[in-house]
Amino acid sequence: MSPPAHAATRRQRAEKAYENAQRLKVTLDSRPENARKKDDYEKLLRAFKLVHYCDATYGKAPAALSSVAEVYSEMGRRFSKDEYHRSAIQAYRYLIEQYPGATLSRDALFTIAEVYRSDLGDAEKARQAYEDFAEKFPRSAQAAEAREKIKQIDHQVAEQAAVQAPKPEKRPTNGLPEVTALRRWVGPSYTRIVINVEGEVKFDTTRLPNPDRIVLDLLNSRLSSALVGKTFPVENGFLRQVRVGQFQHNVTRVVLDVEKIEDYSVFTLPNPFRLVIDINGPPAEAAEKATPASKAAPTPPAEETATAEVRKPAATTSAETKAALEKAGKKVAKAQSAKPAEESTAGTRQQDREAEKRESAAVKPPAGPKKAEPTATKPLETAALPVRPPSPTEAGSRTLTRALGLKIARIVIDPGHGGHDTGTIGPTGVMEKDVVLDVALRLKKLIEEKAGAEVIMTRSDDTFVPLEERTAIANEKGADLFISIHANASRDRRARGIETYFLNFTSNPEALEVAARENATTQESVHELQDLIKKIALTEKIEESQDFATQVQREVYSRLRKATGAGKNRGVKKAPFVVLIGANMPSVLAEISFLTNPQDERLLKKSDHRERIAQALYQGVEKYVSSLGGIKLAQQVRSSAEAPAPSAPSPASASDF
Repeated sequence: MSPPAHAATRRQRAEKAYENAQRLKVTLDSRPENARKKDDYEKLLRAFKLVHYCDATYGKAPAALSSVAEVYSEMGRRFSKDEYHRSAIQAYRYLIEQYPGATLSRDALFTIAEVYRSDLGDAEKARQAYEDFAEKFPRSAQAAEAREKIKQIDHQVAEQAAVQAPKPEKRPTNGLPEVTALRRWVGPSYTRIVINVEGEVKFDTTRLPNPDRIVLDLLNSRLSSALVGKTFPVENGFLRQVRVGQFQHNVTRVVLDVEKIEDYSVFTLPNPFRLVIDINGPPAEAAEKATPASKAAPTPPAEETATAEVRKPAATTSAETKAALEKAGKKVAKAQSAKPAEESTAGTRQQDREAEKRESAAVKPPAGPKKAEPTATKPLETAALPVRPPSPTEAGSRTLTRALGLKIARIVIDPGHGGHDTGTIGPTGVMEKDVVLDVALRLKKLIEEKAGAEVIMTRSDDTFVPLEERTAIANEKGADLFISIHANASRDRRARGIETYFLNFTSNPEALEVAARENATTQESVHELQDLIKKIALTEKIEESQDFATQVQREVYSRLRKATGAGKNRGVKKAPFVVLIGANMPSVLAEISFLTNPQDERLLKKSDHRERIAQALYQGVEKYVSSLGGIKLAQQVRSSAEAPAPSAPSPASASDF
């Protein structure tokens, strides 16, 4: 039975409010702490409060209230005001009152005690809160920890009575690198956890049974006060929660409580140093069958996490991107001609006017506010990519993907660079990040309109997205294809041509040079090379990625060669790109032109040429998809992806800490 229309409207408003709040949180977290203003925090508080106000029965409403309390706590630490910590306690108590049976409410009671003890220095109220927790949840994993904290408080109070010691003791830093943040991207059968550390540290990892958990010890490190006692519940069937604690004075412990996972891997990335944990659960279909049906309305499978569509601000229209690209073109025109700038930028030639019209028609600004979850176009009656039996790869083999008749339904497009990472800058100042974003938005529109597939962008505006997050977005969303778009560079300005990469080993110095440039924001530590090699070698998608790259390379080169009469077919190559490491689907990186070449830069300034590149990329995608048998329409994917609400995470052993 369908819910009443007004109930559905409330749910939609709550979902939209939660997505907006998450986007604001990611934006705020991306700024340095000393640059975060009070108004920014207050705006974020209003956004999270609105979720509960719109629909208190929405599955994410408890998480929104928990986020309200967390924001207040962060404000207390940021501005050194106890009133914010007290507001955090009030928010936690409201969460407990409204949702007494929720796991987050249980965690909230424990966190109240932590705030009293660590932030407010009120030993008596902290002791009372710990006692309340131990009494209400005597079998909880944290009950033993609460009782231990009570003993510590009693001992501290006794010492203070003997000598006039300061109220709360401060943990010695000893100059150890601090574990500052934990981020997560959660999908139905994949989760990526990223742990940020102030400096490089060594780590040990092991998997322990009864209960099943993955334990990571970060050696010679200390835990940030903002993370002390924190538990991160995860709403999926195979990863239940993440716990962090100071195991020893110089060892930070991270525990992932898991159940029925397929495998996991750990590797590190620097600049800044972070620990990346990839966890693969059972296939989404199996997870759905294993989860008992619930009468409650289903909640989205992703936990409160920074996904591509959640993290971005309002989308940048193609017209805005065009203006940024053609700003450089205006300067060139002034230098090369005595004609007014207005004449050169308006396009006195008829073909320029027609190009602008085509661009305006190709990418129109959205009519209303953009939803966090991407929406595909309606399925076409006569889809451009009809379903047909799969054919062998270019090499003549039939991979497991083809043997099983797997189809393409969801495609992730990754415009390289963004934000402070400009990428390559051409001779007259055209930036790679602007060119590839414009091409990517055009490609998105083509795929949605012509193929009916769902498209997800890792970024839709001038936002910096870390390399490890781009792969996580694709895995989290269960993408079937991943294409990263870049513009090439060379120390030789005469270099031209098209080349496409897939993830694999290589000893080719030119390929390694390109990889080094694209990996510049996250070059691997030497001592962690072994883990990265395993991650490349164990992927099952190399052959399909090579075939995908072949189709893209062929179409882009042939179409641009025919249109411009210039360029070189530099072929399909393999290289260890970080942005492709860990991808669970066929993945390629397309270098669409050499931006360092003056001729290519002039072409890339033209909207009709960028449209031509997008069309060529689309044809490459279309040819590869057709070889697999076609597209599974996005509407079918969304309906099949709906799953019952996940059960609450069960407590894990407190002995880990």
